[in-house]
Amino acid sequence: MFEAKKGPGQGRPFAPWRIVVWLEMLLAAVGFVINGYAAVVIGQAVIAMSDAVAADMNPKIALAWSIGYAVAAFITMAIALSTLRWRERARGVMRVIAVLLAVWAAWTAWIAFGQWQQLGVVLGQAGLPPDLLAAGTKHRNILFVGLLLKAVSVPVLAWLSWVLGTLRVRQQFAAPIL
Repeated sequence: MFEAKKGPGQGRPFAPWRIVVWLEMLLAAVGFVINGYAAVVIGQAVIAMSDAVAADMNPKIALAWSIGYAVAAFITMAIALSTLRWRERARGVMRVIAVLLAVWAAWTAWIAFGQWQQLGVVLGQAGLPPDLLAAGTKHRNILFVGLLLKAVSVPVLAWLSWVLGTLRVRQQFAAPIL
């Protein structure tokens, strides 16, 4: 009796990979803010230090690391946003960034695992003061949570790189922007 009115067709179907790109962009934003702030603090410390103290500590390495990390996080945010806006060039760059982040997460997880084991050996020694034991246990638990998150992120980032190269996703990027 009554025909249902159909609205305009959906431009692109639901894409689960977009959720991962959003998370990547948000985590890059957090890294940008933290390392941007760290660069400001370290820069002020470099200016305030005497030459003798600066020669012993060499804070310029930490400053370069913070600035480099902040720049890389900003580039990751920009590429992720471009990918979410369906830019074809950004899709290819996002694939590379996902692989690089997966390798970085695997490498830092391996290092964190070694630190976690070493801290377990130290905490297993007899005669540690209770406050040091509590602080060490808390640090070891934080290392373990970070290790688990990195272990989960490696296959997720590898999947993101793979799915962005599939024919179905490439065709979605070729569809006209509505």
